[in-house]
Amino acid sequence: MDDDDAVIEAARTIRPYLDRLAESPTADELDRQLANALNGRSDQSAIARRLRVLLDGQEDTAWFLAEVLADTPLCRPPYHQPRYLQRQRGIPAPAGDPGPVDAPRFTCPHGDYVWYRPDVGAPVPDCPTHHLRLTGPDPEC
Repeated sequence: MDDDDAVIEAARTIRPYLDRLAESPTADELDRQLANALNGRSDQSAIARRLRVLLDGQEDTAWFLAEVLADTPLCRPPYHQPRYLQRQRGIPAPAGDPGPVDAPRFTCPHGDYVWYRPDVGAPVPDCPTHHLRLTGPDPEC
């Protein structure tokens, strides 16, 4: 996966977390801008450049982008990466611990929204852009 693809995947992946990372109406406006860029007709490099500008525009979204890029080729949100989960627990994984169970990945059929199921009982949402049921679980990016 090249850097442009990873930036595009990060933009798809951040959308469900924007309300945690930015306050409304900033989060809503950023989500709209990301959706517009992801659904644009430009070439991949132009889309990735636009998305990087949007995500680097705020400290918390820049952090999220950096964390996703550091997880290439899997491109998982930081909240589903083993190092984040271990920091959250505050203790190292015990010997023999297999690590966190991978969260299933669901995508919009149009490819502009990615959501990771946080637990087995969480209902799969619709894409906020296209109002279609997300499909999956998908293989990792």
